[in-house]
Amino acid sequence: MPALTWAQTLTVRGVVKDATTGEGLPGVTVLVKGTQNGTASQSDGAYSIAVPSTDAVLTFSYIGYLPLELPVGGKSVLDANLKVDNKSLDEVVVVGYGTVAKSDVTGSVSSLKGSELNKQPAASVEQLLQGKIAGVQVVMPSGEPGADATVRIRGSSSINGSNSPLLVVDGFPWGDARNLKQINPEDIASIEVLKDASSAAIYGSRGANGVILITTKRGKAGKTSITLSTLNTLSTLPSKLDVWSDPVDVAVIDNESRRNAGLAPLFVGENYLGTYYPSVAELRGEDSNKPAWPYRTYWPDEVYRNPFSQSYTLTATGGTERTKFSMSGNYYREEGLAIKNYYDRYNGRLNLEQKLTDKLTAGVNLILTHTQRNGGSLSADRSPVFPIYNPDGTYFRIGPRDFGNPVAYANEVLNKNKTIDVLGTLFVSYDITKWLNFRTQLSDKYGNSIGDVYEPRNITNTGYLYNGFGVIDNYSSNELLSENYFTVNKNFNKIHNLNVVAGYTTQTFNIRTSRLEGRGFINDALENENLNTALTQYTTNGLTKSLLNSYIGRVNYSLLDRYLFTFTSRADGSSKFGANNKWAFFPSAAVAWKLNEEAFLRAVPTISEAKVRVSYGLTGNQGISPYQTLDRLGAGRYYTGGNFQTGFGPGIFGYDGFNKIWEGVPNPDLKWETTSQLDAGLDLGFLNQRITLSADVYYKRTRDLLRQTYITPSSGYDRLWVNDGVIENKGVELGLNAEILNGPVQWSVGGNFTLNRNKLISMGEDDFVWNGSSIEMLRAPVNAFIVGEPINVFYGYKTNGIIQTVEEGRASGLTGDMARPGEIKYVDLNGDGAVNDQDRTIIGNPNPKFLYSLNTSLRHKGFDLSAQLYGVSGNDVFDMRKFSPSGQLQRWTPDNPTNDYPSVNATRAYYGSDWFVTSGSFMRIQNVTLGYNFKSNMIKGLETLRIYFSGSNLYTFTGFHKGFDPEVPYNGLQYGSYPRPRALSVGVNIGI
Repeated sequence: MPALTWAQTLTVRGVVKDATTGEGLPGVTVLVKGTQNGTASQSDGAYSIAVPSTDAVLTFSYIGYLPLELPVGGKSVLDANLKVDNKSLDEVVVVGYGTVAKSDVTGSVSSLKGSELNKQPAASVEQLLQGKIAGVQVVMPSGEPGADATVRIRGSSSINGSNSPLLVVDGFPWGDARNLKQINPEDIASIEVLKDASSAAIYGSRGANGVILITTKRGKAGKTSITLSTLNTLSTLPSKLDVWSDPVDVAVIDNESRRNAGLAPLFVGENYLGTYYPSVAELRGEDSNKPAWPYRTYWPDEVYRNPFSQSYTLTATGGTERTKFSMSGNYYREEGLAIKNYYDRYNGRLNLEQKLTDKLTAGVNLILTHTQRNGGSLSADRSPVFPIYNPDGTYFRIGPRDFGNPVAYANEVLNKNKTIDVLGTLFVSYDITKWLNFRTQLSDKYGNSIGDVYEPRNITNTGYLYNGFGVIDNYSSNELLSENYFTVNKNFNKIHNLNVVAGYTTQTFNIRTSRLEGRGFINDALENENLNTALTQYTTNGLTKSLLNSYIGRVNYSLLDRYLFTFTSRADGSSKFGANNKWAFFPSAAVAWKLNEEAFLRAVPTISEAKVRVSYGLTGNQGISPYQTLDRLGAGRYYTGGNFQTGFGPGIFGYDGFNKIWEGVPNPDLKWETTSQLDAGLDLGFLNQRITLSADVYYKRTRDLLRQTYITPSSGYDRLWVNDGVIENKGVELGLNAEILNGPVQWSVGGNFTLNRNKLISMGEDDFVWNGSSIEMLRAPVNAFIVGEPINVFYGYKTNGIIQTVEEGRASGLTGDMARPGEIKYVDLNGDGAVNDQDRTIIGNPNPKFLYSLNTSLRHKGFDLSAQLYGVSGNDVFDMRKFSPSGQLQRWTPDNPTNDYPSVNATRAYYGSDWFVTSGSFMRIQNVTLGYNFKSNMIKGLETLRIYFSGSNLYTFTGFHKGFDPEVPYNGLQYGSYPRPRALSVGVNIGI
């Protein structure tokens, strides 16, 4: 018995050391193989553990080191020497037309892989990217299902051209980043972002705004693996909206507003234009002659709901050494907060690779996406005094021309959009020699969308004006891409390593559109399904074609695995540009030095990586529509002689937001925008990559801006496409990750920081250009391009509180009603004694000073917990909802002479001013996820089983407008966008 007891409680001691340096390693996980019995080494590497028998086996694991198994063999002292695992440095990174080891990257490339992608559930790729990579700004200004996001890499570099990065999926240039929503996040194996010119130049004219590379999952030799992922989400409004809820407040404010405007009040217990307006006493239930008013409609409860969304993905991967496959299917349905609003996505994917001979491999990639969107944003600003329905069940109207009932709009207006996108790629890869490969691939992307709209005669103003209004919009596109390139990969005596890519690509673009419109229907029964019965019918259609030919080349050279050199070039020829400038050449170069391979750093064991990078290069931008450089004819319909006639003439009609204009004058000298970029970077790793730091400083300058400028009217035209102007972006990017604990409890933290400064250096002969349409309430735009300033700054009047006396108003240079007490006090900046257009100035900047993100991950046994914070700081928002109900309740009155809010006035003319400008800074608890991974042997037949709970948009710390999200469109204008939901999810991942 004593011998048996001793055998079962044998204690083994020892020290865990670094096999190279001999230093003790703290925090190493030591387990008895096949059990949960474990411990962790102390600060000097010492450990002690009880084992059940002399034939037990100990396993040693430590992040950054190869795992080790040692049999006890009856020993009471057992030391372990762990070897460094440099797999994090040898990790393969996709760089476009090839891959490279992470340690050999010379440009600024950021990557998200594996566990980084799966730390939190996401319905879209934009959600995966937001806050994850330094230098990448993802703006999601709307909570509407399927809404587009704006993605910027290192700021905006164009005025009229594209600012969106190029999206490349499995090697195919899918288009700009708006197409991210077509990709199922569950299908993604890795995301790489090419930020500097050296890494993006391989895409030439399409890489000026950076490149997002998405690689989908591939099959592997071995047992077929089948996984099922489900995600079910319940969403709610994150906070109470700032809308009217008390009918008494509405009546009091409305009456006061009309009196201040010199109008008769409405809420006096009388009929006006067929609608009865109860008095304030009736609403309060204090009128003894009339019953209390029976209606109190809280519109957010009628317009918004707690929607339920769901996602299901089934994936199968596997194969043999010669045949590998990966296939998946996904169904995703997202219900919007607004009633009748939803977004459906069906996604299918197939990757198949066949080794035909020892040297010849062929494969196919196929992605199919079908989406359907219904409904959209609804307003909850309607007066709570009035009901939704009349007693007879018809929709209640506040007057004969009231078409603002959001419930009626949601139930009766047809607003649907369906899309289908198919991407197919066939490739053949041939190994000519061990070091020379040729690859040819043909890709075709087809897209089609149909938009259906019908507005009934009694529901919307348009339907009323036209006696029913119906539209069918058709859009189809086809892109055919042929790519052919050689790859050389050769090592010379382990001293010189050479990788060369050279090839040719050609891509055609075809877009066809048509619009069928009908006005005037006998009834609304068939909606837009019988447009030929409309009294008036309109048909428009269009066809555009363009061609892009390119020669590509890249040379990567490594000397002694220490000194790295990269030269990249691409020559692009585009049919979009003038006859004199169709071709352009975009070269780049980069060098990197692995300091950790030098003798003076090899002696410092705590440093596992130290690399300095410098790159410089050119990229281009062709982000304009085809035919802008050609002399074009316009067509117009006019009525003469009792009939409609069609006429043709030089030039075409356009619209600049203010006036109808003529354009279409040719410019054969129009050429590419060109962006030059200098980048210096530093990559550091400590304690075998337990701590990693990446830092970049960049300067980016874009010249020959593609933009439209006004020309002399004597030319017969109003606008001409030209190349003039310069924009610069400069900034700093930092990324830090640390494994704080890696024993039985694993804890990691990380974060990134992005600072970008944008400036418009010149615009040819122009110093000032408005950007955007005129805002009706202000009778002027707000955003402007001003030389010497960041793009899209707010331009308007300065204010200095609220006028308290007539004398104060007149002394400020204001006259008439604008000088009355209670009005906004606009500042006479030039001191000429009058407030007019000459007093406008820059009043705000929508560009943030910096972005930041913090994340943490904690694991213990089967449990995992992760969280992310995301923040934006220093940006301004032009808040069109500032004088919301809560603001109006704090209005100026003689008894409340506030300096914050003006008096209410039904006919006030507002100026665009800094009174509307507020801080848009915020920090959001982006996501918190708690999961549990069950042991593989707990349920027969299952290899993996994970259940997790997740919360997104849990809370936002901000001083922004009550009830609305501070994340607004890129131009900084806030009209009261679709609320961003707070989402609570439960998910299950099953693998067999």
